Amino acid sequence: MEKPEVRSKTRRWIVWLKAVWLGFWAILGTIAVFVPVVAAARLDSSQRVADWICRAWARMLLFVTGVKTRSRGVEKIQRGVSYVIIVNHQSHFDVLALVLELPLCIRWVFKKELAGIPLFGWAVRSMRNVAVDRSNPASARASLEQGLRRLPAGASLLFFAEGTRSRDGRVGAFKTGGFRASKASGWPILPVVVHGSRKVLPSGSLDFRPGTIEVEVLDPISAEEVRVSPLDQLAERVRRAIVESFESPPASGIPSR
Repeated sequence: MEKPEVRSKTRRWIVWLKAVWLGFWAILGTIAVFVPVVAAARLDSSQRVADWICRAWARMLLFVTGVKTRSRGVEKIQRGVSYVIIVNHQSHFDVLALVLELPLCIRWVFKKELAGIPLFGWAVRSMRNVAVDRSNPASARASLEQGLRRLPAGASLLFFAEGTRSRDGRVGAFKTGGFRASKASGWPILPVVVHGSRKVLPSGSLDFRPGTIEVEVLDPISAEEVRVSPLDQLAERVRRAIVESFESPPASGIPSR
């Protein structure tokens, strides 16, 4: 019978090898798409080609980790409408699932520290994603206002409303940046729930597991409703809808946590 210390050592090796495997493909994929993404983003004002390349990058990373994605409710998305997308955040894999499953031109609000990552940071800036300084609210608001003006035509802006990945698997408190952006832009809000990504890769770990991630689109909140609703009530309404969906037994059989 295998001793506990042997099992523990074997487990550590497996986790280390998984981390190396994931890191290798993430770095290789980023290097491979960097020049095409930057060139496409600068030469094509619609940035559709750049978006297609990013989807190929996400599809590759999901394939090498044995992760599948699927969606529900995408028929609620109105073609030709720009949204402020509000999403819960459980895992790094949320980004990959959202890129593949949402039929929208998505631009992201991300913390400015990520803009300093070689290649990756340059690529996301070239696609006009919006970097904000979360430690400076005034600077963050100014960056959002400027970022909204620079978005490609027809793009939607996505916020992980909790600001960071959940540590305990629950939906945390929502920051108001996304709701302020919706009011400033006059765009409707699209609440979206990601199920199952924490099972694939929890926060603070590189020990990924094959599985399925589901992206669920909830009922949009119209631009008129956004305009007349107080900011705090709007944020609470969206958070309540996301929490209710996230914590209820999913019809798909995919556990959220």
